[in-house]
Amino acid sequence: MKLFDQFERTDHEPAKYGDSIFAFINRTARDGFDQVRHELESWFTHYPRQEQRELRARFRSNIDTQHHSAFFELILHETLLLLGCNIVVHPTIPGTEKRPDFLVEPMSGEPFYLEALVATKESAAEAAARSRVNTVYDVINRKVNTSDFFLWLEVEGVPQTQPPASKIATFLNERLSHLDPDEVMTLYEIGGMDAIPSWLFECDGWVIEFQPIPKKPGARNKKTARPIGALSTDFQKMDLSSPIRDAISKKANKYGELSFPFVVAVNVLEHIDEIDIMEALFGRGQFTIDCTQISSSKLVNSEMSRIPDGLWTSYAGPRNTRVSAVLLATQLFPFSIPHADVRLYHNPWVSKPYSSVLTRLPQAVPEANRMKKVDGDSLASVLSLPVS
Repeated sequence: MKLFDQFERTDHEPAKYGDSIFAFINRTARDGFDQVRHELESWFTHYPRQEQRELRARFRSNIDTQHHSAFFELILHETLLLLGCNIVVHPTIPGTEKRPDFLVEPMSGEPFYLEALVATKESAAEAAARSRVNTVYDVINRKVNTSDFFLWLEVEGVPQTQPPASKIATFLNERLSHLDPDEVMTLYEIGGMDAIPSWLFECDGWVIEFQPIPKKPGARNKKTARPIGALSTDFQKMDLSSPIRDAISKKANKYGELSFPFVVAVNVLEHIDEIDIMEALFGRGQFTIDCTQISSSKLVNSEMSRIPDGLWTSYAGPRNTRVSAVLLATQLFPFSIPHADVRLYHNPWVSKPYSSVLTRLPQAVPEANRMKKVDGDSLASVLSLPVS
């Protein structure tokens, strides 16, 4: 049983807008991906045979969240093996039919339970809308016939139903066929983007403005690039801490009181920084201003504090104390393993402290009311992967 199909790969094209992660890695012949497939296939042979079929089905899914989940479990399993652990997949727990992902039994030290999950800011409805939009972009790149222009797309909103992609391509072909790239270039040099033609297309809550950007003369009459040259979309408010906090919270008490420490591993699919992580675990940052100090001779007294709305904090005091630690990975994909950030965050108020093999990785440990960062081996070094 293999994760990937076995065939001679000749496709060197970049990923399409509508490609799932698995579909692209499975078909591409681009440099480096053969090694990615080889490593993943090797790790898959180490996964318990009786569990392989279910993991493989999710790994090969065209629903990216399913693929991400299976991949994360696979890489965690391989990492734990290399750290010298015996791993029970989906162990039984007395008193409940629910099963965590792994029971990990190190060669020395206390066993622990490990739950793997994926966190993303994108809801299911947003993912569906993105899929509809990506279908349109791929049809434009495939069906719009232009070798003299790139297309600049200014996008507002999201479509509630599938836009007529072929109709949009026909709409663009008809308008592009009447344009002279030199004339449009002259207009651009005189008045910039405001001076060149623009075309609006509206569909069920989605508004898209197209503008033709002339190629340089030496690059014309060559169908070597995709028509879509640039995309500009709506401004979106980014809340990356809440999806992390909420995803872990759903698992925090799922299995009741466990006999061993409980670690939740999270792969965050978007780029996050330390501010997002601290807000997810300990609450949002706020400034407290003491207005009583205002006078003509004194500055306003202010201090930084946290709203107690994190994974481990509440107005009533510490919560989710059954989660011993959070192993947090950022943008860990099959093709980004050597460069992904992974760190183990310990719970300051934990009921069962964690001190086992994952402490070989970089950590954040509570010390004097702060989280102190401790260096450790990178995930790439544990997996013996080259870092280019």
